[in-house]
Amino acid sequence: MRETLVIFRRELRSYFLSPIAYVFGVLFLLIVLFAASSLALVHGAQASMQSFFGLLPWVLLLFLPGLTMRLWAEERKLGTIELLLTFPVPIRGLVLGKFAATLVFLAFLLLLTLGLPLTLDVYGGIDWPPVLAAYAASVMFTGSFVAVGMFWSATTRDQIVAMLLSVVSLLVLFVLGYPLLLEGLTGVLPALVVDLLNGISPYKYFESIGRGVLDSRDLVYFACFCGFFLYCNALVLHRRRLRG
Repeated sequence: MRETLVIFRRELRSYFLSPIAYVFGVLFLLIVLFAASSLALVHGAQASMQSFFGLLPWVLLLFLPGLTMRLWAEERKLGTIELLLTFPVPIRGLVLGKFAATLVFLAFLLLLTLGLPLTLDVYGGIDWPPVLAAYAASVMFTGSFVAVGMFWSATTRDQIVAMLLSVVSLLVLFVLGYPLLLEGLTGVLPALVVDLLNGISPYKYFESIGRGVLDSRDLVYFACFCGFFLYCNALVLHRRRLRG
């Protein structure tokens, strides 16, 4: 546990010292806040955060792979991953340390967006319990994207390749749950396969999040989703440690 905290602090410190993290943070906040506030206020919509949470996955899909691509690929490129793997730290400690640091940094950015619901509350009133539940669930949703990006970053030393693999895989997983796509596949694929595709896609789980509904099934899904990709990440690093 102590070793994991060391990795966590090391990674979290690097975010606040890295210009890439600051560029990511500023662009993320500008785009998501400007677009969401425009949809909520300019078009005269009722005070609601649905536009924000509906836009969030697309902004994450656009920017998050650029942040996660360096987590392991940069270590491999600089040759520091060999040093990390020789530390008396379990592989799971390395993975969880990096994952937790990235998630805390992104949760901090989400926290900075609270200015939007506070502003909407002044103009039209916000139902806060669903909004706060949606924020909590959004952190879990963000964690699922981080887990996927970390896995691909561990498989290559090329950061651009890691970013492209993350974007493509996340886009495919997310779009698989779109109702229009599922309707088109219904006549082509067996119903069991369509239900399976709908079940593995984060789309329907995040759709309920956007409405401010925090369901236990959503929590189980994102926990299993993150656990699967973090486990795969650990397997890649374990194989590399065995090879020396």
